Amino acid sequence: MTTEAPPRSTLTTEETPMATLNRRPVSTRRELAEASGLSITTLERLYRERDENGHPEPAGTIDRELVWYSADWRKWYAGHTDVEKLESRDQLAERTGLGRSTLELLWRQKDENGHIEPKKVVSGVMYWGSKEWDTWYAGYKANQEWRTEIDYSGNADDEITLSQAARVLNMEPTSITKYPVRPPRHWPDPVREETTDKGRSKRWYRRGDIWKYGELRERGGGRPAGSTAATGRRYPYDGDPRLDQARAAIKASPEATNADLAGQLAREHDGSAGTWSHIVASARQNPED
Repeated sequence: MTTEAPPRSTLTTEETPMATLNRRPVSTRRELAEASGLSITTLERLYRERDENGHPEPAGTIDRELVWYSADWRKWYAGHTDVEKLESRDQLAERTGLGRSTLELLWRQKDENGHIEPKKVVSGVMYWGSKEWDTWYAGYKANQEWRTEIDYSGNADDEITLSQAARVLNMEPTSITKYPVRPPRHWPDPVREETTDKGRSKRWYRRGDIWKYGELRERGGGRPAGSTAATGRRYPYDGDPRLDQARAAIKASPEATNADLAGQLAREHDGSAGTWSHIVASARQNPED
């Protein structure tokens, strides 16, 4: 979707308002609307949001109408609509290759991921500084290295078992067997539950709810909700189930090189050998959990 450029002020030095205050030309809101092409409603909103956008205060009133120094307002509006060095969400998507839906999700989750605030909001469109956004996103990605890739195939309303949910999350089934009784934050309730002939509980989950958990999950995976245990990463891939897989591979083949183990683990558990090489290196440096 192409975002239209915000309207620019069309006031010129030749368009001198009739009224003056302190010997300086002033304009009413109606006159500003006519000169800039903005609606009265938009101008009222910009004025209400002056604490955020720096809109100038009125110079005073004429016949009970608020007026602004024309030159001051024109200078402010030119700066307010100048987004040449900023990027909208559409521009970020085009430059980074991230989908718009992903960028929208990152913004909705700003309370959890620390997404930076936009530099400007012009005509309802948010704009960020490229360097500031890239710095934030690099930190965000580094903090997400422990996450596994989510399998988004299938229908969101499908009912799936716990072991199938593990495959959706690209995790070992044994790593989430405790989730129903010791649920991590955001883990969904099952849509139905049955007792087998052997007296065991079998649960089915909505696939879309598992997707949502995968997007919202926090470090620690199976830590019970309300736990006060620290969630900070002690070392690379701390809390990632793949770290235990790497430790097991090292224990089974202590003489193997990191590259050999990374290739083996990539074949056995999917993922790239490059990522697995980092996981193996962390496992060697931190052999015990």
